[in-house]
This record gives sequence, structure tokens and C-alpha cells, in this order.
Amino acid sequence: MKIDLPIEYHIEIYVDSWLDDPAIAWKSDKPFPALSVGDYFEHRTAGDWLIRPAENQRFKIKEIDHILWAIDDSHIAHKLMVLLEIVEDTRFKPPR
Repeated sequence: MKIDLPIEYHIEIYVDSWLDDPAIAWKSDKPFPALSVGDYFEHRTAGDWLIRPAENQRFKIKEIDHILWAIDDSHIAHKLMVLLEIVEDTRFKPPR
């Protein structure tokens, strides 16, 4: 296999379980920014979601997995799989 193949980057965002389909996914020819377990994930600018946090909740990154593969004479791919959980939004202050 040639090592100078183009690289394709994928990201899949899951909510609560790896077993369901991703909530959203993208593909790029450039790497996605670094993400870490414990980071918060703002979903409101990322299209339509079937599962949404309530007003006093937010998404937090629970786990991250990476998958790498190569297709001979075509490309190398890196898939970043991100598992989100819904947590209390400590910024939320209920009305008095």
C-alpha cells in the first residue's frame, strides 16, 4: 500500500449509547479540532437532533473512540467517534 494517499476525516456524534445510529456525522479533508473527555459539546449550531438536552441540561463528552483504515490505492481514513451524555447545566439559574 502507498503511504502518500490522501486522508479522509470523519466524525460521528452519539448520544447515550454506541448502539444507536449517530445523532450527526460529518466528513472532511481536514482534521477536526481536538476533543477531550469532559469537554462540553454545544449542539444548537449543528443541525437537527432527535435527542436534545432540556433547558437546564447540556451535552458533555463521555467517551471518544478512533478508527483508522486504509483503502488500497484510494485513501486513508480516520473516524472520530464521540459519545455524549446529558448532564445538568451548572450555568442554569432557575427564575425566582
